[in-house]
Amino acid sequence: MPTDTMEEQGIVERFRRARRDPALAVLEGFHPLKHALRFGAGIVQIVTRDRDHLSRLARDLAPDVADVVAAGAESIAADVFRRLAPRPPPTGVIAIARRREVSLADLLDDPRAEPIVVLENAARLENLGAAVRVAAAAGAAGVIALGRHDPWHPAALRGGAGLQYA
Repeated sequence: MPTDTMEEQGIVERFRRARRDPALAVLEGFHPLKHALRFGAGIVQIVTRDRDHLSRLARDLAPDVADVVAAGAESIAADVFRRLAPRPPPTGVIAIARRREVSLADLLDDPRAEPIVVLENAARLENLGAAVRVAAAAGAAGVIALGRHDPWHPAALRGGAGLQYA
């Protein structure tokens, strides 16, 4: 069994730390990354198991961010990629981004007439993410999630397609 290089070990550890860091979000898959970029997220690192595939995917699905994705993506070995997520995304890309800072006071004081969605004790992270996605599509000013689930958890970000950044 081959051993990881120091650089590969560093990547695995960086993604593990990012999952525990309340200032960071781990974006598993192309759609969360695409929306994070479209809404101005600070991207820390993008890794892929296949740069050519990722470049084609970005050109086909999100030409507006394709250059940023292509320039920022780092190719890593498939076995290292598989260790970055419990269920590595089929799109072959995982990234770390800074979470968007949202002030509850600013959200509640916003004079716009858009609604605010309040979710209480969402049963599953994916459902929480789906509610974020629907709220973004409906033009809601924001989502307030009450309960134990973190709307920035990778599963919620997958369910929300990264629209937590909207």
